[in-house]
Parts: sequence; structure tokens; C-alpha cells
Amino acid sequence: MRTIVLVDGQNLFHLAKRAWAPAVVSPSSPYAWPSYDVEGLAGALASRVPGRILSETRFYTGVPDRPSQKFWHSFWTNKLWHLRNRGVHVYAGRVSSWGQEKGVDVSLALDLVQATHEQRYDVAIIVSQDWDFGPAIRLAKTIAQAQGRNLVFESAFPVGPGSSSNRGVPGTKWVPIDKATYDACRDPRDYRPKRR
Repeated sequence: MRTIVLVDGQNLFHLAKRAWAPAVVSPSSPYAWPSYDVEGLAGALASRVPGRILSETRFYTGVPDRPSQKFWHSFWTNKLWHLRNRGVHVYAGRVSSWGQEKGVDVSLALDLVQATHEQRYDVAIIVSQDWDFGPAIRLAKTIAQAQGRNLVFESAFPVGPGSSSNRGVPGTKWVPIDKATYDACRDPRDYRPKRR
């Protein structure tokens, strides 16, 4: 079964930090920054069920462009450059002056609907807990039904002692990501800019 994984990067980072980071997070902690390996995590999620083949990995995040956010701008520029070179489809939205991502959720939702229309997958896994994706799931199901296809929709998200909820995207099967799985999918590269 062809499996597409769509990763909401900021959502994944904040959920993992909330789930497993101590109250005071050391800068060296793997939960203090987005240290996850996008490809590794997508592969782990797809391979949970025998017969699933990861056919597409898509990653979405906001990138700050304000001078005061130089650190995070540099981090995301470096990480996204690496992902693109590895063949991961990347969407880099912007971050507003008050810290709100712009265009990220809409792009992920539109890509899911387009991939459904183009019949590019049998299983879609959204790595997020964001309920805003519920309408896109409903529309994708309607399209699939009109095509005579029965698709599988899952939402995967970190769950740990600090998690505030264990509920996923409406209309999907909820798949908790445990600490062992997340930790096994860490990116060995550190994209943080070197401090002088």
C-alpha cells in the first residue's frame, strides 16, 4: 500500500518537547530543538503495518525572517536545504511578527486533497495533532469515495508524561508516537548555527 507521510514540523517539535522535556530544558537536550529525522520518522510510521511502502514524504514548517529570529531562520534554512537535497518535498511558510505560522496548515491540507484527487496514495499519515486538518480529511474521503477507493487516514503524534491530549486529527486513526520511536529517529546532524 502506497503511503504518504505529511509532517507538520512545528507541531511535531512542540508536542515532543511538551511530552518528554523536563521543566527546565538544557540547550543540549534533544527536545530543546527540532532534532528529529524526518525521513527516519516517516519510514518508521509507514513500516508499522506490513505491506505499506513509503512513497512520498512531505514536510511543512514556518521559517522566521525577522532579524531578531536569526538563530531559527538559520536553523530551518539549513535543515530544509538538507531535506530538499534528500528528495523530501518541503513547504517553507513564514512566521508573522507575533510568532504565528502563515500558510503552513493550508498548504498541507491542499497537498493532501490534491494527492487524493491524483490517486497517489492508499494510506495518508499526518504527523500532527492539529484539529484544523479535519475538514481536509473529510474532503479527501469524499473524493476517494467518488473514485471508488477506500483509503486509510492516520494522525501520528508524540505522547508522553507531559502531553496535554492524546487526541489526533478528527476522521483519522490516532497513532501515538512513543519516546523510544521518536528517540530512534533522531537526526545526527545539528543544523543550529555555531555560536561565536
